[in-house]
Order: sequence, then C-alpha cells, then structure tokens
Amino acid sequence: MDKHLYKIPAILYSIMIFLLSSMPQNRIPRVEIFGFDKIVHFCEYTIYALTLMLAYTRAKRPAIYKNAFVVSVITGAVYAASDEFHQLFVAGRDCSLIDFTADTLGLILGAYLFTRIVKYRNPDDELVFRKTSHK
Repeated sequence: MDKHLYKIPAILYSIMIFLLSSMPQNRIPRVEIFGFDKIVHFCEYTIYALTLMLAYTRAKRPAIYKNAFVVSVITGAVYAASDEFHQLFVAGRDCSLIDFTADTLGLILGAYLFTRIVKYRNPDDELVFRKTSHK
C-alpha cells in the first residue's frame, strides 16, 4: 500500500475533531453524567493517537518512524492545544486545561496501545514499525 494512504485516517480525523469543536455549545446534546465530557475527550484523542501512529510508523524519515510514539503524542498535544484555543471563538465553548489534559492522556494511551498491538502481532521484529521498505 502506498505510504501516503496511511496519512489519510489522521488527516480525516483531524478535520472531524475541528468540525466537532466548531459546533456551538447549544448544538451539542447535553449528557448529565459527571465527567462524561472528559471521557469523550480522552476516547477521542486515544483514537486520534492510533491514526497518528499509523501515519508516523510508515514515515520515510527514520527520525520520525523510530520516534513515532513521541512524535504522535507531541503532534496530537499541539493539535489539542490549538483546538482548545480555537474553542475560545466558538459560541458557548471555552478553552479548558482539564480538557487538554484528558486529550493528552488519551494520546498517550492510544500511542501505547498501538505499540502493544504491533508488538503482539510481530513479536520477532526488532524494529516493529518497519514492515515496508522505503525507497
């Protein structure tokens, strides 16, 4: 598969996050469960990390694919911070450090899960992320 196709899920997911965070608060269904919003943030960014890891583990540059975990978490955290800032300009929304923390913890879990899944599926690979050659 073309290595650029692995970027598509991360790009589409980034767009989806932006569109959802652009919705005014009054258009979002209200759920009266304590902490539900934080759980949504955590899960949303856990999935985002999986898409970022998929893209970065297929990168051409060794500096990226060998450090995919860190690059994914940092990229995702920067995106989460910019998304929180963006919400300052959306009616009824605000910038929340707690939301950012939930996002970042989700990123760490997602990147970790990706590495465990890949390692489980390829236990003998020394460099589990290099399944395809880059020319």
